[in-house]
Amino acid sequence: HDQTQLRRIVDAAGLSQTDKVLEIGPGLGPLTELLLENGREVLAIEKDARLVEFLRERFQNSKLELLHADALEFLKSEKRDWNDWKVVSNLPYSVASPILVELACGARAPKKIVATL
Repeated sequence: HDQTQLRRIVDAAGLSQTDKVLEIGPGLGPLTELLLENGREVLAIEKDARLVEFLRERFQNSKLELLHADALEFLKSEKRDWNDWKVVSNLPYSVASPILVELACGARAPKKIVATL
């Protein structure tokens, strides 16, 4: 992954140290690593069980909450109020549109969404 591009994504989110961040589809975690800087709280949702295990090991001593789940199904069923959260994600192309609609349309929408495909 291009570190310059990843840094641009994080910079576009305008993150503070106290921001809570939702990342969908962290993959091997290059963006996750930048999101966790400065002790930020990050909730990452990963569908691939192998990647979940890899990420758990890679970020075991961090503020990463990692869920093994289908992101779209999670967002539909989760009752959490996302108003205080920022979504920063390199979304999986195949599910980007329905995920963005689910996140952006509703009273519980996050305060900011920065997504790439």
